[in-house]
Amino acid sequence: ITEMFTRYFRMPDGFANFVYLSQVQQGLAIKTAVEYWRHLMPVCMGTLYWQLNDLWPVCSWSSLEYGGKWKLLHYMAKKFYTPVVVSAFQKEEGLLQIWVTNDKQDRINVKVDLRIITFVGEEIKAIALAEEIDRGSSVCIKNFLIEELAPDSSAVFMLIDMHSDEGVYRTEHVFSTWKSCELVKANVQWEVDLTETKVFCVTVYTNYPAFYVTLNATGIQGEFDDNCFTILPGECRKLIFKPKASLLSKKDLQEAITVQHLRATYE
Repeated sequence: ITEMFTRYFRMPDGFANFVYLSQVQQGLAIKTAVEYWRHLMPVCMGTLYWQLNDLWPVCSWSSLEYGGKWKLLHYMAKKFYTPVVVSAFQKEEGLLQIWVTNDKQDRINVKVDLRIITFVGEEIKAIALAEEIDRGSSVCIKNFLIEELAPDSSAVFMLIDMHSDEGVYRTEHVFSTWKSCELVKANVQWEVDLTETKVFCVTVYTNYPAFYVTLNATGIQGEFDDNCFTILPGECRKLIFKPKASLLSKKDLQEAITVQHLRATYE
């Protein structure tokens, strides 16, 4: 695992960051593979990943822990297996391709917003694309020269937001390895509210871009509706937390939550 870390990431500090980064790496590995195979339709018409769950505490391939808790891979899989996905593929010849895959039985219209952003959150370039995608098909909607998008490949990243009937699908792309990027230490904050329907809503915000943000409700069993995402300054990400125990106060949840993200794994 350590050798794999050093290929793409900086070595994490401490055991908790080691565990977190291993889940990021696992999720990105499966995401990369599934997106690639999905875009090959009709050559490839489906994928399965190994494995879903585990029976005991162990480091394994599973996306669900032995107690049922979702790992980061499971949250990622919920997204990259949606019927309509957008993917960025970086080619050796210096090209970046944007593909949209439509597994629905209906033709769809998509709008794709591409933003080139520095790691302090400054938007350098914005590109809007629109395309009609036939049912059961995958289409390359645009080719870019990487040198035109990111002359300094380690100084910026691309945020991709696709709008369709399925809602908004967000993914990100870095033009170099994560270990080559000078990420800024983000201060990720959160606020817990109890809605009228007795559901906990957790609002997450940040001062700098934060990647693969995940929340842990220490000592409290339950799941967030999303728990692996990228967030920018000025954005508020609202998450729903459903505890398995009925007796839980807003104060208890606020104090139990801790946050991890990519830049927080090293000094």
